Amino acid sequence: MSTLAAAPVTPTAPSGTVILDGVSVFYGEVVGLSKVSLSLDPGITGIVGPNGSGKTTLMRVLSGLLAPLEGRVSVLAGAPFTDAAVRNRISLVPANSSFFDGMSARRNLEVAFLAKGKTGVEAKELAIRALELVRLTEHADRRYGVLSRGMRQRVKLGLTLAARTELVLLDEPFLGVDPPSRKQLREIILELGASGRTVLVSSHVLHEVESLTDRVGVLAHGRLLGFGRIDALLRELRDQHPHGVRLETSDPRRLAVALVAFPHVREVKVSGSGIAFLTDHPEDAYRDLARAVAATGVVVRRVEAPDNTLEAVFKHVTAVGTHRL
Repeated sequence: MSTLAAAPVTPTAPSGTVILDGVSVFYGEVVGLSKVSLSLDPGITGIVGPNGSGKTTLMRVLSGLLAPLEGRVSVLAGAPFTDAAVRNRISLVPANSSFFDGMSARRNLEVAFLAKGKTGVEAKELAIRALELVRLTEHADRRYGVLSRGMRQRVKLGLTLAARTELVLLDEPFLGVDPPSRKQLREIILELGASGRTVLVSSHVLHEVESLTDRVGVLAHGRLLGFGRIDALLRELRDQHPHGVRLETSDPRRLAVALVAFPHVREVKVSGSGIAFLTDHPEDAYRDLARAVAATGVVVRRVEAPDNTLEAVFKHVTAVGTHRL
């Protein structure tokens, strides 16, 4: 049984653990967030966006480090910027290192728990518990600075897990982490979400977020451009943008002639043995494509739908310019 699942956290708020209503943040004339509204429930939610999109600013607002210039922030039914009791129920795991390189992993955790008001005995017990939760007991006495990036991330997560806070904010947790450590981090984060906590993961690595959750928000230039389940975002994307399909076939020109005849097909391009086409109605396109293949007898070796991914959602809602094959 998972160590985290064995000790679930029961959120205080039954739903809407986090609520932002029209939140704006400015750094002088630079927009940090612009009228962002969203609601987070227990479980894992992802926020994706390019560097400078507002992800870290969002994390700082939710953790109480920043007060918005406009709008309302409610976390665990309180205001994180003004309510210390609420802040104690929130953990922010920043992208950058927050521990002392010259101290051991265990001692760093002890100091962190002492800073949170724990007694010396409590801090030692919690530090041991934290290292157990992230499978780093055997590395407890190694200096933090010599640990791999993945191990350092796990130490930071251990602090969060042992503290049992109800809202966990993970800012770029996979940044610079090697593949084996990514797998371990992913498993820990999935357990964290399954334990009843509300977990927000920010990243510009889209496939990492997609491997953790199907609830995603897309930030760009401080604006929340889309928020919801990935499948719903994809449906919305299909309604707003042409859908691209690529084929590898035995007779691309013959099949292209058949595709051009369909009213929902906007553009067809042939290159070597491949065909790429745009359609305004993907469901009709796939149905009619099957009919065209049957009618022409052309052999189709491969079909790709590059627009049917979270990557496509991100590309379309953040890009400026026209859709291209």
